[in-house]
Amino acid sequence: MHYLGHLQRNDPLYDYLYHQIFVAELGIEPSKGFRVFALNGSNAVYLYEDRRYRRRVLGKFFERHHGHDNAAAAQHEFQVLSLLHGNGLGHGQHRVVQPLGVNPAFADVLFECYVLGEPLHRIWARTHPGQDDQEMYHSLSDLAYFLARLHNHNVRGDAVRFREVFPYFDKIVARLWRRGRAKQSEVDRLYVLRQRWADDPAMYADHCVRLHGDATPANFLVTGHHQLTAIDFERSHFGDRAYDLGMIAGELKHWALRQHNDGGVAENYIGHFLWEYSRHFPEQPAAFRAITQRLPFYMSLTLLRIARNSYLGDHTAHILVHEAIACLGR
Repeated sequence: MHYLGHLQRNDPLYDYLYHQIFVAELGIEPSKGFRVFALNGSNAVYLYEDRRYRRRVLGKFFERHHGHDNAAAAQHEFQVLSLLHGNGLGHGQHRVVQPLGVNPAFADVLFECYVLGEPLHRIWARTHPGQDDQEMYHSLSDLAYFLARLHNHNVRGDAVRFREVFPYFDKIVARLWRRGRAKQSEVDRLYVLRQRWADDPAMYADHCVRLHGDATPANFLVTGHHQLTAIDFERSHFGDRAYDLGMIAGELKHWALRQHNDGGVAENYIGHFLWEYSRHFPEQPAAFRAITQRLPFYMSLTLLRIARNSYLGDHTAHILVHEAIACLGR
């Protein structure tokens, strides 16, 4: 974090933060004002600390994307978090961050409680597979518990509409092709394989559930022993539970390739994560089989999504595209 100074009392945000967030939501009189910090790696999220009690909140400003309905995006995330809190996911060892308020008058800001924790990607980064990896196994068990709780407590009656993910698939593949990270022959192969998945009845067999929608390791914070908090529900929607699970599996595969130069290193961790998730069903083996049957498509989608990132070199991106095709062809 980078300290920016005090929030001026004549700042239009001051009164809203004081009365609507700290007094109305937290029950605190922040009579000494607020310190302001910029979070590292973000130009749109700021931390506000009450100078009297040192209570902290985050302000996430959505008015940063041109051509987007930022007010709707801010309201969507606030409503999702509020709904999940109402469903019991605001309490317990595995929870979602607490929303405090949203205001379109101030750059479409969403306020939420600050969570002090360590993101999963830091735990993954210091893991030595097969030697010092109990912390990683524990964190994956906690993540599986949270996602099972999220999905199973928020089920819709309608069946998964598998083809609804295709426009996102198209967008990612098109970007990879434009940037020269996927050859035309690879693009053609991806679409041939996608059609095979589209013809598989298993892809439509489950009910829609509430998804996190951006289940990357940066969005899950370990806050204590077997304690985990999920953040960033901006992309939350209803769909196949395997979407979230496949994203975690794809991120694990990328971690293994990038850190250990061997995608096979991820297999034990992926298997452990999925088995732990399946424990939350009456028929664990049947749930495991059903999930693993659909998982490769979403895992492949995640690898393609990662491959488009500009922070990766072209060589790494080509490896990820190759892995995605192999995964999709299972």
